[in-house]
Amino acid sequence: MKIIGVNVYGYGKLENLELGEISPNFQVFYGQNEAGKSTLMSFIHSILFGFPTKAHQEQRYVPKTGIKYGGKLILQTEQYGTIMIERLTGKASGDVTVYLPNGTTEGEEFLSELFRGMDKTLYQNVYSFDIKGVQGVHNLRSEDVGRFLFSSGIVGTDAILGLENKLSKDMDVLFKPNGKKPLLNNEFTKLKEEHTNILKWQEKNNEYYDLIERLRTAEKTLSDIDNHKIHLQEKMKEADRLQAIQPLLEEYRYLESQLLHLPEYEPFPEDGIKRLEQLQAQLKPYEAQLSSLQTQREEWEKSKEQIKIDSSYLENEQNILQVAKEKSVYIENQSRQDLLRRELLQIEEEIEHLKNRIKLQVSDGEYLSIDTSISIKDAVSKLVTEAERSKQQKLFLDDSFIRTKETLENSEIKLEELEKQLLPEETRRSYEEAIRYESKQLDLEKEKNYLEDELRRVDQKIKGLSEKEAGNKKRVWLLLMGIGIVFFLSGVYSLFTIEWLYGAFFIIFLLLFYPIGKALTSQSSSLILRELHNDRIHLVDRLKHIQEELLKGDFKNTKDLSGKLLLDQQIRQQIEIERATLTHYERAYEKVVANFEDWERSKFEMEENAKAVKRQLAIPDGISIERLMDVFQIIDSIKEKYVKKEKLYVQIQSKQTDIDLFQTKIADVLRLLNEKYDDSSTAIEQLSVQLNEEKKKLEKIVMYEGKIMDATERISQLEREISYINNECRILWKLANVANEEEFRGKGQANAAAKEIKDRMVLLQAQLERYQELVSICNLDTNYQNVIQEAAEELKRLVSLEKDIQTQLSDSKHRIKELEEGGTYSDFLHSFEAKKSSAKELAKKWAVHAVAKDILSKTVHQYRRVRLPMVIKNAETYFSILTEGNYTKIYSDSEEEGFIVEGRNGLRYKPNELSQATAEQLYIALRFSLAKNMHPHDSFPFIIDDSFVNFDQKRLTQAIKLIQELSKESQVLFFTCHPHVLEKCNEFSTIHLEEVTMSIQ
Repeated sequence: MKIIGVNVYGYGKLENLELGEISPNFQVFYGQNEAGKSTLMSFIHSILFGFPTKAHQEQRYVPKTGIKYGGKLILQTEQYGTIMIERLTGKASGDVTVYLPNGTTEGEEFLSELFRGMDKTLYQNVYSFDIKGVQGVHNLRSEDVGRFLFSSGIVGTDAILGLENKLSKDMDVLFKPNGKKPLLNNEFTKLKEEHTNILKWQEKNNEYYDLIERLRTAEKTLSDIDNHKIHLQEKMKEADRLQAIQPLLEEYRYLESQLLHLPEYEPFPEDGIKRLEQLQAQLKPYEAQLSSLQTQREEWEKSKEQIKIDSSYLENEQNILQVAKEKSVYIENQSRQDLLRRELLQIEEEIEHLKNRIKLQVSDGEYLSIDTSISIKDAVSKLVTEAERSKQQKLFLDDSFIRTKETLENSEIKLEELEKQLLPEETRRSYEEAIRYESKQLDLEKEKNYLEDELRRVDQKIKGLSEKEAGNKKRVWLLLMGIGIVFFLSGVYSLFTIEWLYGAFFIIFLLLFYPIGKALTSQSSSLILRELHNDRIHLVDRLKHIQEELLKGDFKNTKDLSGKLLLDQQIRQQIEIERATLTHYERAYEKVVANFEDWERSKFEMEENAKAVKRQLAIPDGISIERLMDVFQIIDSIKEKYVKKEKLYVQIQSKQTDIDLFQTKIADVLRLLNEKYDDSSTAIEQLSVQLNEEKKKLEKIVMYEGKIMDATERISQLEREISYINNECRILWKLANVANEEEFRGKGQANAAAKEIKDRMVLLQAQLERYQELVSICNLDTNYQNVIQEAAEELKRLVSLEKDIQTQLSDSKHRIKELEEGGTYSDFLHSFEAKKSSAKELAKKWAVHAVAKDILSKTVHQYRRVRLPMVIKNAETYFSILTEGNYTKIYSDSEEEGFIVEGRNGLRYKPNELSQATAEQLYIALRFSLAKNMHPHDSFPFIIDDSFVNFDQKRLTQAIKLIQELSKESQVLFFTCHPHVLEKCNEFSTIHLEEVTMSIQ
């Protein structure tokens, strides 16, 4: 998998940033501080694994300008080809869309599958690291450095080391065997106190239960009193409601008797009186309108008969309107004809003026036959341009010839002066030999100092091991002497007891005891001590050899010689540069001479082409090439004006035809109307005026006819309305079974009174329905006030009895409270069980931590046995490359979680004995090896941010070579802000972030 494109919509300070053509192998990103390196690294992590949420401490890089948050990456994969990953704001980590080459899209699950289930933390721990992770090595104590690197070799970071320490601390917080402050120890102390309190309460339990029984009996009696009180209160409420029903029921029965004594009031139409009055109110205005409309209709008929119309104008309306409409065109044609005649005269004058300017011997007809096409114009334009360019080229060649000649002469003089300043070749070789000899002596001096330091260190180790070995020998001899004395005494005892066989055995063993003891003590010499003696001999021999070489040397001060050689080298470089410059000037001089010849040839060709064009345009040879375009334009203008002159002739004739046609139309209209006018314009105006008068008369007649028709329709409508209203009144009388209006109104009054009584009865019925069954049991003769008073007296008696029982209840509760002494037996028992449960939970939590720590230890052991050897094998290769072969082996320390490295001299070191930069190189080698072994069949991009700042020039070169080798299989994105690091990477693809961001802004 390789990242080949980056497109940032908005992320921190980066906006609308697009980076294409990213190298699939080794890509360098260079930029000063705040150029956006860290922002771009975080962007890549966020697009691949999600934006940091607000709950995380990681920087979220939300744009300050409000631009769209997010962007996309373009990846090249072996399985799917080129895919695009786009992530925008949405849910907590953003909404991601993966675009595949076949046009389909996928989501977060596909991305997780693509990265083999890796999350952001694991990716950063294995494939992405910066100077902070590298420098984590020397932020630890010396004894923790080895464990840190071991943990990094497992998961890419110090996570295991931190997890193990955290588990131990958490276990100590929960429990210590002899502790008091840990949570579990504190819970055990509280449980003992609770158990003592429970034992005290068991003695008071019997009296406590008797009081509880009394309390329950009193509470039951109070409950019965409460039930009786509730019954009395409900009885009082019922009597009160029946007392409220009595007046409503009495009024309802009175209204029933009144309704029976009313005269006949049915049938009668609903709102009959009101409807009758409304019909009578509508009838009066209808009768008034009918009388008024009949009078107006008679007046309009008289006015219509008085109007007289001339029908001939109306019959010829279209002809009159047509000539009136064309009048403006007629006037316009006359004006346009005069204008065209003036324009024709002006064009004839311009033609004469142009012909006088060029004075060609050509007739009017020949002007039109001259070819002035685009091709001829282009040829003329090209000739004029070539003439101007040829003139400028001549000036430029003259100036170039002078400058080139002067520069060539100056360069030859300067080269002669530099060659005079050179050292002789023999002198230069002697100076160089002296400087090489001095450099060799300085290297020997450095090696001598190093060997002396190593010799002192080996002597110290030999001394320490020798002292330890002497102590061991002494202890062995003391033990052997004790055993010898025992055997000697046993032998003497056997001889005295005449046990010859045992005596002989002890004496023989005693005789062999000394050589056996000497052999044992001599074999106990340490193998390490012998190796150290061998190393010391090797170091002493090498030191003697170097001292002999130094004694042979004859030190001289070569500082002046170096200065002379440096000056001579600079002069030689200047000579090389000056020779190249001289060659360049000679070529330039030859080029100027060749350009002169080319210019003369092009000028001759241009003049020949000009003659041919002049013949085509009938132009004399005396006119210069520079003026050809002016003459051509004048000829072309004369041709255009001749064409325009012919068009004007045609337009004048066309206008005259239109004018004659219009005058004929006017004469025809006047003949139809029997009218005569001398002027056409006056005739048109008079005809239009008379036509308008006749049309106004016609409009008045049409208006009167419309009004008469409307009045007739309205009169018929009013007559129908009046008939309808009278019919509706008769229908109302029929519905009420009466013969006239007076009987109708009397029956209406009786109906209104009955309706009012019924409405009141309906209202009373609605109020009585709320009491439901109480209406049926309500007795109008019962005094419900007496019932309420009797129930109140019984309620008062029960309240007094309740107070006495409550007093007894209070005394019992007080005694119970004294026995409880702030709590009941059950409370103490519950508290004891709760604390016991809490202690169990803490014990479970401690056990979980203990099991987790044990599982972690077993997992690490399994890793050391199975997976770690492959990681170490690859790390050895990388570490050897980074240290230029100074360290060749890496071993896993069997006694503790750490590593041991071996130099090419055979000496071994722990990580805390290495220099800061070398420890960092060991860390980087382990990270690269872990990545290779974690996903052997996949390749994911490495992201490195200035992790080599503590390396010297040689180690930095080796680190770049290692990355170049790794980039053949896995892409490497390398971020740096250091120019010296950039110089080492100048052969690789480099993106300058500052230039890219400035070009966007």
